[in-house]
Amino acid sequence: MSSDFRELPLVYAFFVWWLKYVPSRIVYIARKTIIKIFHYFSIDLLLRTLFQPWKRDEIDTTNMALDDRFRVWIMNLVSRLVGATVRGITIAIGLLAICGTFVLSVLSLIGFIGLPAISFWLIILGIIPRGV
Repeated sequence: MSSDFRELPLVYAFFVWWLKYVPSRIVYIARKTIIKIFHYFSIDLLLRTLFQPWKRDEIDTTNMALDDRFRVWIMNLVSRLVGATVRGITIAIGLLAICGTFVLSVLSLIGFIGLPAISFWLIILGIIPRGV
């Protein structure tokens, strides 16, 4: 059997195109889009550096008095919390974009496959007279 649906008989080629070729393309495009979103938001890098200081803003405490060390330690802690907050929000937005892309892809796949049945059902509903 040939892998190209265009070499098949017309009716059979239509069903192969409708039920095999296009759904596989929808899944392929959805997968590539999700991977692009994952790389765009750098989710793996953000997870690895979640508690790193924001913009590498960290002060060294060597040769400092104890009260200065405590103040610097608090500043470094705040810098890490700011970094974790910004990275966490970015990760959440990226995961939300991935989930939205997944849901839209599944809905488009279901809609594409179910469109003939929905069209047939709507035609039947339009033909059947309703009691007035």
